[in-house]
Amino acid sequence: MTRYTRCWTSGFPWQSAIVLLFAMLSVFSTVIGKGAEGAGVKTGIDNLLDTDFRLLKGRKIAVLTHAAARSRQGESTFDIVRLRSDITLVRVFAPEHGFHGTVTAGNKVENDTILGVEVRSLYGQYRRPTADMLHGVDAVVVDLQDIGCRSYTYVSTMIEMLTVCAELRIDVFILDRPNPLGGITVDGRIVEPSLQSFVGRIPIAYVHGMTLGELATMANGEGWLGRDSTGTPRRAHITVIKAKRWSRSMRWEETGLDWYPTSPNIPTITAARAYPITGIIGELSTMSIGIGSALPFSILGGPGLLYDSVLVSAGRRHGILLRDIQFTPTVGRFARTTCSGYHVEWARVDSIRPVRFAMYVLHRLSATYPDIVPDSLSPSTESMITKVTGSSQLLTLLRRKATFDEIDREMSIGLTDFLQRRKKYLLYD
Repeated sequence: MTRYTRCWTSGFPWQSAIVLLFAMLSVFSTVIGKGAEGAGVKTGIDNLLDTDFRLLKGRKIAVLTHAAARSRQGESTFDIVRLRSDITLVRVFAPEHGFHGTVTAGNKVENDTILGVEVRSLYGQYRRPTADMLHGVDAVVVDLQDIGCRSYTYVSTMIEMLTVCAELRIDVFILDRPNPLGGITVDGRIVEPSLQSFVGRIPIAYVHGMTLGELATMANGEGWLGRDSTGTPRRAHITVIKAKRWSRSMRWEETGLDWYPTSPNIPTITAARAYPITGIIGELSTMSIGIGSALPFSILGGPGLLYDSVLVSAGRRHGILLRDIQFTPTVGRFARTTCSGYHVEWARVDSIRPVRFAMYVLHRLSATYPDIVPDSLSPSTESMITKVTGSSQLLTLLRRKATFDEIDREMSIGLTDFLQRRKKYLLYD
């Protein structure tokens, strides 16, 4: 220990090194700070604050929101609205995972009361608000942080709310937020009409590249909110309060916004980005996707999975970085079992095909490990993966060892048309 100490104090120009180190840290801090401040992205709630709630003053409102919906300064939309004296907060509606975002996926969310405000669950007995729930309300405010995937049910909850508000002629205000996957990446087939469900409520791509405000406008414009007794599509009166200074090409880190967990297993932006890859694969329940580990949705593997350089190279071509990893999940099929696999992370924003890559992973690995796509699954598992992917043919193709081109064509059905149709509803450059 003495020899190493003497080396650092006499044999090395430590004074100069310290000066250089502080200079480097100073430059680094300045760059990071300028990036966040320069982007200056503000969400819809920030925009509403900037205008002193002009559009909502004097109104009796209900808010569909959760704790992850926060201003740029970190204050929840719920608290901001609750403390306003010029509007009346009648009640709050909570989506899947509950207001606090702590309820496990698929589990029933109970009604609640928070700081004297009634919180009604839209992921329990009801998934669509009733007329009674909206009694005394003349406007509904929607502020949810979505993660950019069709199967993440916040889109469906918003659509159900819009549908009822169209029926009851209640104004809707969408407080818009950046899509954490950006606005350029679009991938995955359009869900088959017969497979529309709460994990695929409207005919959009699996990774849609749109904000909730844009999706609400599209659903309204395309007549996806049901029809009245004459067969005419219902239209909701929607006002989108846009995010400021967000552009479609931005990475989340460039917005300067903090990430707040949207559900128990989406604690980070890395998990949100990996979700469209690992989430689909995880529906098979034949591989671990990190649930019950420190990296939920961000890792993929199982006992005895061997490193595959071809798969890693394919990941790079799809804009995905795969790094080998060992982990031991605490829950699920491989609980307390050492697994090997990959840490999954986006390499860049442009030219990423997450769904296509998920299909490549299944195609590649199932050739070596047939149990990854077994010939039979429980009815509930088979039904769920069919609904999530929106395809009645995918499992058949995987099981008969179809070529990857066949699988890719199946999982790209309707994608070109969707890209064209969405253009007129995009609110950001």
